[in-house]
Amino acid sequence: MLLISIAENLKDLDATEARLLRNPKDIADIFRPYYGNNIANQIEKLLTEHLAIGKELIVALKNNNQEQANRLNKKWYQNADDMAEAFSSINPFYKKEETRRMLYEHLRLTTDEVNARLKGDYIADIKAYDMVQKEILKMSQFFVNGIIRQFPNLF
Repeated sequence: MLLISIAENLKDLDATEARLLRNPKDIADIFRPYYGNNIANQIEKLLTEHLAIGKELIVALKNNNQEQANRLNKKWYQNADDMAEAFSSINPFYKKEETRRMLYEHLRLTTDEVNARLKGDYIADIKAYDMVQKEILKMSQFFVNGIIRQFPNLF
């Protein structure tokens, strides 16, 4: 929704962004009972950074500011590296390289979606959105499975 709001100059941008920024806390709260507040807060911080960078990147691409887009893209991938490091440090089933590949794939698919929307290729945008959604569900299952495997006595 944020991508569409930015790309199409919609009036719902502030509301859409506020809703999106609830996700990091919601996700962190899933990890909180297993890993505690410090880890959950770190996850929330990294996910919030991911979304903030993504928003800035969409705006830079929309404004054809390639230099800024390149800088933000690099920062986005560094954030993914930081997330892979953080997740792999808390759970032996979140292998660092596997987690990194998964996060990089998420960035690649999201970039495809952004580019399609900004080009006005709505069919490709919808296809890319479907791929992102499928991939996000796969990521969710990966993280849930890791928790279940690490704490089998709780399930």
